[in-house]
Parts: sequence; structure tokens; C-alpha cells
Amino acid sequence: MNRRVLAAGWPFAGLLALSARRPDQDSCAVSRSGIVTESEGRLVLDPRDGADLIEIDEATTALYGVDGYPISLAELRIGELVEAIQEKRGPDLITTEIRVLWLLSTVVPAT
Repeated sequence: MNRRVLAAGWPFAGLLALSARRPDQDSCAVSRSGIVTESEGRLVLDPRDGADLIEIDEATTALYGVDGYPISLAELRIGELVEAIQEKRGPDLITTEIRVLWLLSTVVPAT
């Protein structure tokens, strides 16, 4: 991802977040936020509400960056704050969407 383009578009990122899909009151979807961590060699979401870890599966979950554009699982980093939308399908909750809310800050090496 080009960081300069992201920085130039940063003032509009809030507008993209407002237009993000939110679960309807009538739907059985749940919104959870948490931090991306690693468990058994896989990236998972550690929810802030103390619930179980949420597996991140790129095959069934749409991933979006802070700018609202689709990203791949390889672009998610440990420590980023994300929001997950989960829908109840049968007895299970399926994670359908993950949006990055806050990027992990990059450290610039001293010269």
C-alpha cells in the first residue's frame, strides 16, 4: 500500500468509516472490535469484550483497510485495531467482514 496516497486521503477516511456497513438492528449480525494477534501461527482477532478469539479466514471474510479498499490477509499486521462483523448462520457465528480501524504506526529509523 502506498503510504503517501493514504496520508493524502487521510482527511476523508472518516467519511469512508461513516459509510461502512453496520449491522441492522433487526439482523442477527454482531459488530466486535479488537486487536489482531497471533495464535498457533495464524492471525486472529482478540475482541475487547473478552469473548473467544475470532479466526480470520481470507476465504470467507472480506478484509478492508482504513481507507475502505479491499486488502489481503498478508497486509494485516499484529497490533492493528480492527472491527469484525459476524453473522449468525445456524448455530455458529461467521465472520463476514473485517475493517482496519487503526493502523499500527511505523517506526522511522533514526539517521
